[in-house]
Amino acid sequence: MMTRREALAAGLSVLPVAAAWRTVTAAAPPPLTEGRVKLPNGRRLGYAECGNPTGPLVLYFHGTPGARVEIGLIAEEAAAAGVRLMAVERPGVGLSDFYTCRRILEWPADVAAFLDATGYAGTAVGVIGMSGGAPYALACVKCIPQRLKHVAIVSGHTPMNAPVRPGNQDNLISFVTRRPRLARAGFNVELRVLNRNPDKIARKVQQCWSEADRQLVNCNPQYYATFVRTLCESARHGADGLIQAVNLLGSDWGFRLCDLPYVPTSIWQGGCDPIATPSMGHYFQEQIAGSELTIDPRAGHLTTPKWHAAEILSRFTATVAPQPKLESIPAQPRPS
Repeated sequence: MMTRREALAAGLSVLPVAAAWRTVTAAAPPPLTEGRVKLPNGRRLGYAECGNPTGPLVLYFHGTPGARVEIGLIAEEAAAAGVRLMAVERPGVGLSDFYTCRRILEWPADVAAFLDATGYAGTAVGVIGMSGGAPYALACVKCIPQRLKHVAIVSGHTPMNAPVRPGNQDNLISFVTRRPRLARAGFNVELRVLNRNPDKIARKVQQCWSEADRQLVNCNPQYYATFVRTLCESARHGADGLIQAVNLLGSDWGFRLCDLPYVPTSIWQGGCDPIATPSMGHYFQEQIAGSELTIDPRAGHLTTPKWHAAEILSRFTATVAPQPKLESIPAQPRPS
């Protein structure tokens, strides 16, 4: 059991579950367009977009916690692929309004309303679920499969009760779920440090990363600056927003993966990912009928989406089935 001192020390170290992204090339990345969309219920959802504004729409669901600016890592790849990539922030994150007692299974209704409000009523779109965004992508498979063309689960985190090798943040996720009041105290301490000395929190977060991920972030000043911005945006609504996000990831998602209707699904996992371990990718593949698993033995949590961005985005534009690469394993049909 985690002590109060350990909780205070842990603080925002859960943030690598959804660390920010940014291109590591020397050239400046394409700028992001950011804003808010008002839903019929009056709440607002924040978003950022990049790529081709007239291309096929791909929605990006950030990690837990995370923020809209994560798509900066693959902005160049989105433009090259010709897709319109839009990162939509969940309630209580960044520019999106906070509300209490939200559930994962309420997210598909927000997504459908967002699509209608942005001119995509009746249109099927693509979805990327990054890390802790996986349950929200899969909730859309359950509730609005007719609105989806393809779903990509990238560095995805499984339900906490899945029989997998746990990630290095799972103890903290469990602690936040069991002891939210004590966890809130730890987050509040770290948020004050974040406001005064964001580099200190950034170094602390990186302790949970793979070496490849640290190099990806630290070797480029723009990417590092966006990483810090993501930390701040994920905490814009204070400890309440962070606690809510982590608690939802660590609690019952409200559906079983094996019961999902068929939607073309690809799963992308890093073999060196200490946060969402390779066994989580295998679990997703075993449970989701018709899914395809790709494991890169060299990649970590952040390098998986960066190194495979072109392949991932090709799933949303391909007219023929892509050829498997690395360790690609088609799921076996569920027994009748």
